Amino acid sequence: MIQNSNYTIPETYGVQFEIDYVQIKSHNHRIAYAGNPKGIPVVVMMGVFEDSLSDARWLVANMVNNPDAKDLRFIVITVPFLEEYTKIKLDPNTKAKYDGMIPPARTIKMKNKLPVDPRFDLENCAYTLKSILERLEINKAHFIGHDRGCIIMDNMLAEFPELALSYSRGSQGWIGFKEEWLKLTDKGVFLGPPHRIMATKAFSPLLKSALKGGAPFGFIAPSFTKEVFHSSSNQDLQDRWEALQNMPNQSQKFFKLTRQIFRQTDFLDEGKRRVDKTRGFSILDTKFPLMQFQGSEEMLLAKDLPGAKEVSFIRKLKGLFGAGQVSGIFKLFRFRFPTYMFEDLPDDFGIISNHTGDQPYFGIWNFWADEVEDLLPGGTFQDRNDPRWKTNYQKFVKPDKSGRYSRLSTKKGARFHRFVIISEALHWTHIERPENVAKACLDFILDYS
Repeated sequence: MIQNSNYTIPETYGVQFEIDYVQIKSHNHRIAYAGNPKGIPVVVMMGVFEDSLSDARWLVANMVNNPDAKDLRFIVITVPFLEEYTKIKLDPNTKAKYDGMIPPARTIKMKNKLPVDPRFDLENCAYTLKSILERLEINKAHFIGHDRGCIIMDNMLAEFPELALSYSRGSQGWIGFKEEWLKLTDKGVFLGPPHRIMATKAFSPLLKSALKGGAPFGFIAPSFTKEVFHSSSNQDLQDRWEALQNMPNQSQKFFKLTRQIFRQTDFLDEGKRRVDKTRGFSILDTKFPLMQFQGSEEMLLAKDLPGAKEVSFIRKLKGLFGAGQVSGIFKLFRFRFPTYMFEDLPDDFGIISNHTGDQPYFGIWNFWADEVEDLLPGGTFQDRNDPRWKTNYQKFVKPDKSGRYSRLSTKKGARFHRFVIISEALHWTHIERPENVAKACLDFILDYS
């Protein structure tokens, strides 16, 4: 039986989405179609903490409307088992692989102790995606993933590389992550997603604080925030803004489902799986065309944002006693770390503590150090005024003539065929700047078709 058959995706830029369900082992996996019904498949999967099916609509619609995509069929697939009707099936013999954490440093014992639903394991999600594609009779496709969607596609395509015509992955790390970087949170530096927090109830208020109040770091591109508030009559901008703001407001059931994922994975573990060859396969050994896309506003220091000024003690104090959108322990980040206002906006939307984003592609914390040319050798945060940054940017970054993205030069022997910087975007590139991501992904697909 098809569950929640009333689910729909709004018509977007004139594009209609057809909703369907694929049953695998008694679970109905939700998917959406758009584009040419007889076209070459493009499989799309976004991340978690969002309705990944609906939030892909702006990106997909932009591609569908491009005349160069007339021969493509887009299949958007929900992250396996994240449908609201999913019932958690705890297995007493399968335990959490990692402990949880509640800021600032409280460990919640879960490892080898707390029963979990094994269906949410990364490898099972990858095999589930493979089964969905088989049921749809898709044996070759272009793939576009974002965040958690990349993790699942990484695992699947490492073992079944013959499926990929090309693969574009966004806002997700690679192999260049060191365990000691996790300790940088004590200095107000956040690198990579906080998986241990995601495994607990503490993550929902963290997500809310980051999206609505820029603490402990900024999770929305300041350029996008300013555009939204200065274009209040633009309904499309408002819809995309609301999609971001509603992420922390999802049901407790939804967050229970996501916690099943993060009790079985870890950022370090995900990186190790990409290089681990003991299973007989590794994504590093694959040959299909591979592209990474990241937001241009990753790892900007708050103080370096145009017009930034330090938040007053009084403003911080008001926030501590309930003003603004930051909640719980995260209010203290305003006092502990440098906090700046880049625009005086309602409800603290123009405030960021320390820095934006968590995935650098330059300097000493470069997640792709073996893949791309370094824009700031020995540096930390993105400093566009640093002479080294200016010199290397001119040398290694080639803006696309559309202005929607730029290409950062890859190193000789790199696994990535292309590394793209999406203009005026941060983490949720497909929501903030869907037209830019669409152009980058479609160009890549066409170049390697």
